[in-house]
Amino acid sequence: MDRVVLGGSDGAIEGVAMTAALNGAGLDFRTIVIAGFAFAVAGGISMFCSSYLASRSEADLLRADVERERMEIETEPEEERAELEELLKKDGYQQQEVDVIMSRLAKDKELWLRTQLSHELRLHIEDLETDPLSRAGVAGVAFFVLAMTALSPYGLVSSHVQALSLSIGLALLALFVLASRAFTPGQFSWKSGVESAAVGGAAAGVLYLLGTLISSL
Repeated sequence: MDRVVLGGSDGAIEGVAMTAALNGAGLDFRTIVIAGFAFAVAGGISMFCSSYLASRSEADLLRADVERERMEIETEPEEERAELEELLKKDGYQQQEVDVIMSRLAKDKELWLRTQLSHELRLHIEDLETDPLSRAGVAGVAFFVLAMTALSPYGLVSSHVQALSLSIGLALLALFVLASRAFTPGQFSWKSGVESAAVGGAAAGVLYLLGTLISSL
């Protein structure tokens, strides 16, 4: 879901800003649609590539952390045990509970490793099972879809003002929904949604004025 928010937010902000600039420059709608579509495709590909490389880099770092912790558990078990016990106590476990947990972990090195990673580094070995291609694909598609959402009014109405208003409205709504996580009630944050929408609105306004300025030169 984080990749949807990342890719979608970038697509909405950059899409509405770019189309607003072209609108402000007074270009005809056909040119705006062609340029906007090319931008959405290029941006989606760029988002896919950057997200894929980032996911690969994160996975490589996680593998290095896993192997280091695995080695330390094998070569320095007492130090690792003491460290994990302190972390468990900080999380609210009593000494008796810690003793039971450590007794269980001592019999299962793999479970010990997972617990050590979770409490010490806040990492989860399951993240290694995530396919970087699928995560990157989600980010790229989200960018394309939201950039096209900001562009869509230029194929539906004939007035520059109406197209600009509708484009900004759709983009701001999308930004609010994505950033506020309105689709996951337990994580909803209206403040994050408003901040993201404000950034998108500001970007569109600045680029529209820039386009207007350029067209007057």
